[in-house]
Amino acid sequence: MRTFTALFIKQCKDSMRNLPSMMILLIYPAVACIMVTAMGSEEGMSRFFVTMFGAMHCTFAPISIAANILSEEKEKGTLRSLRMAGVSMVNYLLSLSLFVILAAMLTGSLFLVMDSFDTKYAIQFCVTMLCGDVLSTLVGLCIGICSKNVAAANGMAVPVGLVLALLPMLARFNDGIAKAAEYTYSGQISMLLEGGDVTGKTIGVCALYFAGLWVALMILFRRSRTESIQ
Repeated sequence: MRTFTALFIKQCKDSMRNLPSMMILLIYPAVACIMVTAMGSEEGMSRFFVTMFGAMHCTFAPISIAANILSEEKEKGTLRSLRMAGVSMVNYLLSLSLFVILAAMLTGSLFLVMDSFDTKYAIQFCVTMLCGDVLSTLVGLCIGICSKNVAAANGMAVPVGLVLALLPMLARFNDGIAKAAEYTYSGQISMLLEGGDVTGKTIGVCALYFAGLWVALMILFRRSRTESIQ
């Protein structure tokens, strides 16, 4: 527990020294605030922008942040140093994931002050955002660990994040894309943020993504251990 806490504190301090890279966490809340302010007087528009940009935020931001942090520490040799110091892979990944998820949830909570929501929806919104942040963080970690440097990680994280983030929005205008979006976790997250009910399909899709991403992360971490940690 002490190791986990120390790693988490280290990550917080490192991120405070690199605030420009963390500004991505404010992009979608800021855009949503501008759109709500400009068009929120029209009926239903505030909820529309909050749900749309909320889904984008919990998909794109954690992917980019997690990939950036992990690839940077890999490039600088931090992972190698931690491994030599006896830090376990699980402790490191969990501490990094916790930081990214908390940061995304904190900035994501700004969406709740952009309109008036009842308690039931606010709870559903937060739980859904948490689910999206967890899955997106795993995607970012997979990208970060298999990238040689920060530039390569960003080059992969941005298009992957944009595809997952924009797919639910494009699904509003095309039936074919809508059917494809149903089988992505971002599509299910978007549906829940819009007030949809939790179904067996929703649980199944999210559970499959979580299991698949976690297994992929473990495999990628072990494969890269020789060159990036030892």
